[in-house]
Amino acid sequence: MVNSLIGPDELVLRVARAHARALELADQLDGRQKDAASALPGWSRGHVLQHLADNARAFERQALAALRGELSDMYDGGQGERDRSIERGADRPMAELREDLILAQRALEDAWSRLTAADWRRPVRFRHATVLDTALARWREAEIHAVDLALDYRPRDWPLAFALHTLDFLSDRAPAGIRLVLRAVDDGFSRTLGSGTTVEVTGAVRDLAAWMAGRSADGHLSTTGLQLPQLGPWPPDPAD
Repeated sequence: MVNSLIGPDELVLRVARAHARALELADQLDGRQKDAASALPGWSRGHVLQHLADNARAFERQALAALRGELSDMYDGGQGERDRSIERGADRPMAELREDLILAQRALEDAWSRLTAADWRRPVRFRHATVLDTALARWREAEIHAVDLALDYRPRDWPLAFALHTLDFLSDRAPAGIRLVLRAVDDGFSRTLGSGTTVEVTGAVRDLAAWMAGRSADGHLSTTGLQLPQLGPWPPDPAD
């Protein structure tokens, strides 16, 4: 897993802010807008909101199982039930989706409030990692899917710390056979990934993070290659 210099208390505050933002964005939607396309192929905004609620419950499930000294799957019923829940939930009225998101995010934050410093290091089945890693994952889910709602929140609005974390987490997406050099023009960030023929990609740090996350950058990215390299797959999550 990606090591984090962010302590649990600070990380919970950052996730809580992302949770509040998701609700603010949801408040902009009526039924017609909820059914409009999101930035994710094949998903409406309703799909994104239902996934955010289900994902919060999944990470609550991980935390509560860890407190009992148990390992639990992310979703009861696995990937199939995850997908069915998203499809069912996307068609619900906007008021129901919003209330579900409120309750799911609140329950996750309540579960985290019960954890001691030692509890954050407890193992979970998700990525064979720790409870702290699930909080980092929820931060990614909340921030990236807020952009996927295709409203007025963009990668340029991501906190700098989140953009840097995302670049760290997604470093394994660097293509094989390429020495990928990422260089930010607005920050001191620079990183070299992999080995092989050197290809440099330059741009604002948040745009670099958006590209690595498979999202549209707000600004221009330049490269020494003929085009931006084809990134590898997203690090696999068990039914994320």
